[in-house]
This record gives sequence, C-alpha cells and structure tokens, in this order.
Amino acid sequence: MSEKTKLHAVLECKCPRCRQGNLFEKGKIFPKPLSHCPVCGVRYEKEPDFFQGAMYVSYAISVAIFVVFGFGAYFLFNDPPTYVYWLTIITATIVLAPLNWRLSKSLFIHVFGGFKYEPNIVQEKR
Repeated sequence: MSEKTKLHAVLECKCPRCRQGNLFEKGKIFPKPLSHCPVCGVRYEKEPDFFQGAMYVSYAISVAIFVVFGFGAYFLFNDPPTYVYWLTIITATIVLAPLNWRLSKSLFIHVFGGFKYEPNIVQEKR
C-alpha cells in the first residue's frame, strides 16, 4: 500500500497518525467525528471541545469561497448587479458547507493536533 501524503490525508479526512483510518462516521452530510482512529487507535480529541478551534479554519475557508465566487461572478457575468453577487456567494456557501465542515476539522487536526506521522504503526498494532 502506498503512503499517503499529508495533503491527501487532509483532503480524504484520514487519521493524522497512520493516514489510513477515517476521522468521521460514514454516510452522513455532517458526520460526527470519531473519538478514536479505527486503524491505529489514537484518540483524536486531545482535550474537551478540541475541534472548536476548527471554526477559525472554517472561517478562512469561507472567506476563500467568498473571494473565489465573488470574482467568478464578476468575470462570468461581466460585473452584474449586487444581488447576483449575493445569490452566487450565498448559494456557494450553503452548497459547500458540508465540505467546509469536514475539511476544516481535518485540516485543524492535521496542523494543530500535534500528531506525528507513524507509517509503521498499523503493522505494529496488528
């Protein structure tokens, strides 16, 4: 099995330690974060309400969505009326909310979680 890069692990919402276990439950639009990695067993929440810090990452992603879709509306619709900007940005924000929610938590735990990547942890545990 090839090793995942940190970027792949963040985008696929994988464990920051083994990069194989999932961070979230499957099959929901806004899935609940798992408490432990199903592969290596590491505990994700280092302290109570650890993932609340992800709201800052979510804010940054939202700003990026506003800017990208605002400029997209400007260039695509040739400087439309203000209500077109509002509709475009609000629609994009609502549609991308589940992705933003998962990605902000995944990015937060990978960057600020303090986990060290241990590629052989899976083989050691088995």
